[in-house]
Amino acid sequence: MPNDLASNLARATHLLASSQVEEALALYRDLFVRYPNELSVLLGLAKALCAKGDTHQALTFIQEYSKNQSQPSTSAELYFLKGFALESKADWQEAIKCYETCIYFDPSHFNALYNQGNIFLELGRYNEALVRYNLAAQLDTKHPQLLSNAGIACVNLGDLEAAVSYFDMAIQVAPHFVQGVANKAGTLLEMGRAQDALDQFTHLLSLGREQNLLTTTLHAHRGRGLALVELHRNKEALESFSEALELDPHNPELLNNRGNVYKYLGHWDKATADFEQALVYKADYAQAHSNLGNVYQESGLFDEALREYQRAIQLEPSFAQAHLNKALLMLGEGQFESGFQEYEWRWATPEYARQVLHTSQPLWEPSLLGAESPATPSIHPSSSKSLRLLVWNEQGVGDDIYFARFLPLIRLLSSFVQKVIVRIDARLIPIFSYSFPNIEFISDVTQLTDQDFDAHIPIASLAKFSKFPGAVKTAAYLRCEPGRVTELRHSLIAELLERDLHSSQSEGTPFTDFVIGVSWKSLNPKSGAKRSLALSELMEQVHRGINSLLEADPSARNALRTKRIRWVSLQYSDIAEEIKLAEDHCAVRVHSIQSLDAEHDLERLSQLICGCDLVISIDNTTAHMAGALGVKTWVVLPFTSDWRWQVVQDPVYGYASAKIFRQTVPSEWAAPLGQVGADLCQLLMG
Repeated sequence: MPNDLASNLARATHLLASSQVEEALALYRDLFVRYPNELSVLLGLAKALCAKGDTHQALTFIQEYSKNQSQPSTSAELYFLKGFALESKADWQEAIKCYETCIYFDPSHFNALYNQGNIFLELGRYNEALVRYNLAAQLDTKHPQLLSNAGIACVNLGDLEAAVSYFDMAIQVAPHFVQGVANKAGTLLEMGRAQDALDQFTHLLSLGREQNLLTTTLHAHRGRGLALVELHRNKEALESFSEALELDPHNPELLNNRGNVYKYLGHWDKATADFEQALVYKADYAQAHSNLGNVYQESGLFDEALREYQRAIQLEPSFAQAHLNKALLMLGEGQFESGFQEYEWRWATPEYARQVLHTSQPLWEPSLLGAESPATPSIHPSSSKSLRLLVWNEQGVGDDIYFARFLPLIRLLSSFVQKVIVRIDARLIPIFSYSFPNIEFISDVTQLTDQDFDAHIPIASLAKFSKFPGAVKTAAYLRCEPGRVTELRHSLIAELLERDLHSSQSEGTPFTDFVIGVSWKSLNPKSGAKRSLALSELMEQVHRGINSLLEADPSARNALRTKRIRWVSLQYSDIAEEIKLAEDHCAVRVHSIQSLDAEHDLERLSQLICGCDLVISIDNTTAHMAGALGVKTWVVLPFTSDWRWQVVQDPVYGYASAKIFRQTVPSEWAAPLGQVGADLCQLLMG
């Protein structure tokens, strides 16, 4: 190649790479006039014409040039050029054919393999894209964009581990390759590896700042915020989203993200402002409407919340999260019939989709309840005379306990169910087996095959088959062996007397021991903080309520002289310091049974609960266990609580033995705990 041609080609290539398309095209045209048979000139000219959008003229030049060529090597390059031009005008199928012919003539043509892989990626043919990328990677192992694209194909195929490996290879080849770092960070977040994702987004942030890339910096701030939310570091997440909004203040997605964090932090006014501003910039933003509904629901504005959920669903009829939010609102208001039908949308949300049972066996839906849904084929009596039904748990222990009340429905709905197998948390098996002797219970870690059952149903879906009477407070449906409970209570009282150095036997007054089990916190990372309170605060406010009533009715003191309250911890986790703090602060002894592992030994915990005269608990497993056992239970709840406790005065499917004490002002426990104290005083006097 003459030096003049080589230098001019290099200059034209640089102009084109620098987006100076007109200057590059002019130079290529001049070179093509002077060197009409030089393939490298035609290649540059075709690329410049495609960059300008004139693919028709590019194809004309290629066609004219092809008439006088017969060498296979030349043919491969010409087919590549033609494929490139066709790809530029999105004629995908013809471009694929041209690249395939190019590869036939030259199997080691890297660009044809790579470009064909890109087209398959664009068309959603991810397996074919990955095959082409792997072949191209054998020819060039240090092409970061190729490796990154291969990772994207793996993400779409659901192989996230392989995707991260490809992104890692791309970053190793080019440590400052921001797209590779961004893709890796996003994939790690999708995998639930929030801390690893946070590290990568932090690295991406530094790259964006170093290279002065505004879009990358913005993406990194948002990614860090999302990762921090997953890590429940909401104050830091708020900072990240706010920094992103400083760069792009009119971004509705960022406003929506920050609004969610404000909601988690309890700043409802600020959350509402962000969601409303997001809707100013994007009026049809269904997610913002749904999230605004969540804030209204938290604030107790249920009509406004329902309105926002409906708007979200009108905008996106298949928006599963909005349907689920609406369902939870309806269930919380006691609208069980329509609420549980809407609740089935939960399986289309990411959170529940990870929990779904993977089986080829059909979903059970008794035919007597209505027409079969085409999306959920059901087993009918006519198709099976001895059905084995698997009922599987979805969420936590509290859910297993709450929905166990519906297990007896199965026999009522169908006489063709010969065997019921219920998968639950292993810790509940002894209690449930004793309470439901005709049902087989298995651990949720048991490996089952499709041959072990004929049909299945998630445990919460049983509720939609109830007849939904008005106000139903369910009687006890879990049981403990009476002998074990009596034995445990006697040994408990004896142990407490032995510990209590200030027993009043010297006064010669016979005492009646009144045992109160207490549980005061939840470890749920998302909602536990809102539901929980300090043991010292609970004790202080309850005793303040007792004293207030005694001051109003001094005669009540005489009635209480023969009652001795024994506070017993039913709380799981390490609580020694909290108990000591409560004793020091309130001069109240809360006894902890050293031999009881309240987190893992739920059978003995249930026996201890049955040995109590009263259970006072926040919304956690203890409250559900006590209510299901029929023990007198007082539940202290935040201003807006989980739907299972409902906001209506007469709960549908509450617990007959449970009474609710709810905050009247958000985050303020004094009023409900004071009422607990006053009611306790009245109970002891009765």
